[in-house]
Amino acid sequence: MRVGVIGVGHVGLVTGAALAELGHEVVAMDLDVAKIELLRSGKTPFYEPELDELIARQTATGRLLFRSEPAEAVGDAEVLFICVGRPTTAAGDASLTAVEAVGRDVAKHATPGLVIAEKSTVPPGTADRLRLTIARERPGLAFSVVANPEFLREGHAVQDTLRPDRIVVGSDDPGGFEAMRKLYGPLVGLGIPLIETDARTAELSKLASNAFLATKISFANALGRVAELTGADVVRITEVMGADMRIGPAFLRAGLGFGGYCLPKDTQTLERIAERAGYDFGLLRAVMLVNEDAVAAVAAKVEEAVWNLEGKRIALLGLAFKSGTDDVRSSPALILARRFADEGAVVVGHDPMAAAEARAAIPELEVADDPYEAITGAHCVVICTEWPEYRELDLDRVCELAAYPIVVDGRNVLDPDRAEIAGLTYLPVGRPARRGEDVVG
Repeated sequence: MRVGVIGVGHVGLVTGAALAELGHEVVAMDLDVAKIELLRSGKTPFYEPELDELIARQTATGRLLFRSEPAEAVGDAEVLFICVGRPTTAAGDASLTAVEAVGRDVAKHATPGLVIAEKSTVPPGTADRLRLTIARERPGLAFSVVANPEFLREGHAVQDTLRPDRIVVGSDDPGGFEAMRKLYGPLVGLGIPLIETDARTAELSKLASNAFLATKISFANALGRVAELTGADVVRITEVMGADMRIGPAFLRAGLGFGGYCLPKDTQTLERIAERAGYDFGLLRAVMLVNEDAVAAVAAKVEEAVWNLEGKRIALLGLAFKSGTDDVRSSPALILARRFADEGAVVVGHDPMAAAEARAAIPELEVADDPYEAITGAHCVVICTEWPEYRELDLDRVCELAAYPIVVDGRNVLDPDRAEIAGLTYLPVGRPARRGEDVVG
C-alpha cells in the first residue's frame, strides 16, 4: 500500500521505517527541513537500537522516502499516519494544534478514499474533531479517520512495531477497518491480535495503558519506601509479586521513578480528561506525587551521606531517563543535577548515549566521556540509569578513585555483596544499606 507519515519524531520515524519493512511504499514528511536532510544523508536525529540499520535498508530499496512538503506525503497515500507532537499546555491539557494543522493540510491534498490514522496519543474525541475539520475545509471529500495508537517503548521501538503485543484500530467506518486490516496483514498473519473498536475507546486505551504502567512503577517506589522503613528488601518483594501471573514483573522495580515524554504526560492528560468529564481520578495525582517523591528520596540519601552539598563533587551515572535511549526529557537524573547544583555541589555526569542531549538541556552540566572520569574525586556516585556498563563497573576501582567511597544506587543495578566486598558504602533503594565507617547513621 501507499503510505504517508506526517511527523518524523520517534513514533513517526519508527512507524514509517517499519511499514516499509513490511513491504509498503512510505513517504515520511516533516516540516523541519534540517531533520529531513539529516535523514536523507543516512543519519537519524535520535538514538534508537536497530533503527539506523532499518532506515538504511529501506531507503536502499526505495520503499522509504523523506520529504518536507505535506503534499508529497498526502497526495498519493492510501493510508496517512498523523505522528505529530502533542505538547502539554500551561493548564495541563494536551495541545492538539499540530493535529488540527495536519487536518487542514490533508483537506488540501487528499485524494478521495484516504484513510487517516491517528498515531499520536490524543484524548478521546480527537478523531471526531479531525473528521469535522477536514469536512469543513473540503466539503464532499470521501475519507475515513481511524485511531491507531502506538505502544512503543523507547529503546525497543523497532521490535515493538514489527512484533507488537497487539494492534488497536478504532473507527466507525467499515472502509477504515478494511484498509487497516490490509496494511497490517503481514503482522496479523503472524498471529498478532488486531483489536477493533470505536475511535474514542481506542484513543483512551493508549492513555489508560501508560497511566497504568506509571501507577505500577509508583507502587513499586512507594513499596520501596516501606521496605526501607521496615528492614525488608523490595527487590525480593517485587520478585515474589512478579511471579504471580496476575501481576507480572514488568515495570515493577523500585528506583528513581519514571521519566521520559510519554508516562508523565499521558498520566497527567488522563487525570485532566477525567476531571473535565466530572470524575476525580485522585489515584493518578497520587501516582505523580509518588514519582516526585522517589527522586526526592534519592536526593535525601545523597545529602545525608555527604552532609553538606556545597563544594562536594557528585557524579551522576546515566543522564537519559532510561537505558536504550538518548532521551533526557523529564529525566530524574537531570532533576537531581539541577537540585544538587542549586545547593552548591559540583555535578558531573556520564551517559553512553545522552551526553549531547544532557548538555543541551543543562549547558552548565559537566559531562565526562568515561564513567571513571566522572567518578574520580567524587564525594558521592549516584547511579541514575540502568545502562549495562554501570552494572559491570570495577567496584575496586570506584573505591580507589572516589573521594568518598559512597554509591547511591537509584536503580538497584549493583550486587550489594560486591559493593560491600569492594569497601563501598552502598545505599540502594528499598533494600538494606551496606554502610562503611565514613557514613553517620
